[in-house]
Order: sequence, then structure tokens, then C-alpha cells
Amino acid sequence: MKIDLKALRPVALGDRELFEEKFAVQPNQSCECSFANLLMYQVPYGIEFVPDDEGRLIVYERVSRTIHYPIGPWTPPEELRKISLAFMDAGLTDGGIYDVPEEFLDRHPDCDLFFELEFDEGAIDYLYSIEKIATFTGPKLRKKHNLVKQFQTNWPYATVRKITRAELPEVARLATELNSRLEPCEFLEEEAVAMKCARDHFDELGLGGVILYAEPDFPAGFSIYSMIGEDTVDVHFEKADHTVKGAPQTLTWQLALALRGKAKFMNREQDMNEESLRHAKRSLDPERFFKRYFLRTIR
Repeated sequence: MKIDLKALRPVALGDRELFEEKFAVQPNQSCECSFANLLMYQVPYGIEFVPDDEGRLIVYERVSRTIHYPIGPWTPPEELRKISLAFMDAGLTDGGIYDVPEEFLDRHPDCDLFFELEFDEGAIDYLYSIEKIATFTGPKLRKKHNLVKQFQTNWPYATVRKITRAELPEVARLATELNSRLEPCEFLEEEAVAMKCARDHFDELGLGGVILYAEPDFPAGFSIYSMIGEDTVDVHFEKADHTVKGAPQTLTWQLALALRGKAKFMNREQDMNEESLRHAKRSLDPERFFKRYFLRTIR
């Protein structure tokens, strides 16, 4: 295995086809295996990549000084350690490897010979059945249905529109308005950069979305997503006006209706150990989880 670290470079829009080709070799439901995410967060996280001579792509985050589990052909522990050591020897990392799938531990129970293992519950991706959300199946989702009915009663002229380039200025305005109600933080700054990239390259990134209007001139929420593999969508951004009762639940329901028949699962990403976010995600009755691990290479 050889890597030319002089070839390490930032992820760019023109790399989409290459990444999609490699993602297809070992498909999974990780939100990190989304080219849209890699490009949208390229600037705030310093996301770069380099190929190896085995047909893999190794993603590197310059800000956190970590690599991701390689994209492409399966990487066993011995090879993963060699890749990690190459980055360590170049002074680029301290041996950290992010987004290691649970399957890696299942297939290689002796990987602790090469790595120290770390697990953060806040880094789990939440995956939901689109059909269940669309039909309010189960007691948790039936509670959401009650809120949707209240929204429909209070806003009888509400509409949902597919996000196109014509809707993007309204999406940007609404995002700025809703974020202005929150405490300023680094995450919101990073998200603002990512959302600008999404707006600038909406079609080129294969993004889709819906915007909910409580009234014709009163947008109450939006969702933006892209496909991961053949049966899963990754919800990159979702914001709703919480002063409008039932708007968040109606938005999620409408997104599920829009995706029904196009995908089976909705990845709504991590809760980052935020208690309120964790409660909201669990209240939607997740179908499964994508558990990722963090490895640190042992020299």
C-alpha cells in the first residue's frame, strides 16, 4: 500500500463523480459518506483527500487532524494501520481515524491489537422509516399526527413547495431569521458556510428539499437533503419556526411524503450529545442507528 501525500488536496465540486463511484463499492448509511456533506463542510473543517494505490480515497480533516475510514474497497486492520501511520509520519495526525463502521469491529474482533477504540453516543446517526413517518405508524408518531392536525386547523391555507433555485433566496432568509433567535456559536457559523455552498451548488450536488408555508408569504420551515446510496436520504438541514405550533412535525411529515417511493430510510444525522436534540430525534421513533467508532492507532 502506497500513498503520495503530496497529492493531498481539498475536496472540490468536480470530484463528485469520483467519490460517488467509490461510495458505491462499499455502500453504507453514514452521513459522512455523502459527497454533499464533504463539499459543504470543506472550508470550515479543512476537508481534503488523497487516493492510495489500492483504489481507495482517504479523507483528511485538517482542522481536527484526523482521517476517515477509507472510501472504496474494504480496508482490513493491517492496511488501515499502514494508512494511519503514513499520515502520522508526515505529522498530519496523531493517529485518529473517524467514521469507522460497526461492521469493521464485527469483521475484525482482533483490531484492538492495532488500535485503541473510542465510542461517542452523540456521534450515532439516527435512521428512520420514511413509510412510518409518512403514515404516522406507531404510538410515538401518532402523537406527532395530533400536532400536524393542529397546524392544519390553525393554518388552513398552508402549502408545501419543492425547493428550486427560485426558492433558495427565501430559504436563506428564513435560515438567517431562525438562527438569529439562537445563541451565537461556532456550529452556526460553520453551518452558515455549508448552507451557502449548498445554495451555490444546489443542482450540481443533487440536492432536493421542501419548504413549508403557513400562509403564502409566511414560510415556516424547510428541509434540504441528498441521496446516500440507493435507499437512504441524508437530511443536511432542517429548520422550522417553533413559534408556529405543529410546524416542525408538519415539515418532517411533508418531507416523508415527498420522499415516499423514492427511498426507504431518512438519515437525520447525529444529536452531538445535545439533550434537547436527542429527545427530538428519539421522539420520531428511529428505525435503526448507524454506529460509528473512533480509532487511535497504536505504534
